[in-house]
Amino acid sequence: MKPETKTLYIDTVGCQMNVLDSELVVGSLRRQGYTLVHEPTAADVILFNTCSVRAHAEEKIYSALGRLARHKRKHPDAVIGVLGCMAQKDQEEVRRRAPHVDLVVGTGQLARVPELVDAVKETRQPQYALSLGRSDAGKDAVTASFESFDPPRDASMRPTPFQAYVRIQIGCDKFCTYCVVPSTRGPEQSRHPDHIVSECRQLAAEGCKEVTLIGQTVNSYKFDHGDGRRSRLSDLIARIHDIAGIERIKFVTNFPKDMTDDLLDAVRELPKAVKYLHVPVQSGCDEVLKR
Repeated sequence: MKPETKTLYIDTVGCQMNVLDSELVVGSLRRQGYTLVHEPTAADVILFNTCSVRAHAEEKIYSALGRLARHKRKHPDAVIGVLGCMAQKDQEEVRRRAPHVDLVVGTGQLARVPELVDAVKETRQPQYALSLGRSDAGKDAVTASFESFDPPRDASMRPTPFQAYVRIQIGCDKFCTYCVVPSTRGPEQSRHPDHIVSECRQLAAEGCKEVTLIGQTVNSYKFDHGDGRRSRLSDLIARIHDIAGIERIKFVTNFPKDMTDDLLDAVRELPKAVKYLHVPVQSGCDEVLKR
């Protein structure tokens, strides 16, 4: 019997959150024995982590999937997967335009990728895992369907050995006219600060010098402990500031309305906090912004 190969290719488009998501997916698959390769046709699992903010990013993925149709016919055992925002928003369109895709996994279900890959191999049937849409249920149920995905990381996927992204917040409740993120990333929710600090300590122990705290609206971060205490982003930065080995702290992306005096004070007063604010400007048109 021919031994099973375990090779993995992943192509990532989009924001820093997607880069981190890909790192975590690769880390979870490497724990199952997969080896990362750099050409899709050399892999038996081919994944695309997608973005829906711009049409160009979506068409780039559809073009890549189209180029793999012939490869799939020649190698039917290859597993081809579409992950992330495009999968969450347009699963039916993905199935229509790329029927040879085996795996469609939304942003809130990425922790299930290893089990779903195994299911495709065992059943030879496509697998789909999506979070609830905003109108499918109440906010608590929708929020719960967007899982916080924090398995062991994979250092080889980082920008450099000395830099790392750390997720502190997911989702967005702003509903800007031009933006699809509230639909693809779900409601705002913040990660427990103790878990974030623990991850930063581990990164420092591995030689990381710079951490970038990321979220769709990172400065909306607030964690209610249930006993009357609330942790703000400024509190979190202060705790990370005390970690030996961490020399620079960034945070992206900010929403202007959620900027607070205590956060600005932390950036000004804490030496390790990088002195700039990342604020996206999506439209310069007042009419668009009012709609």
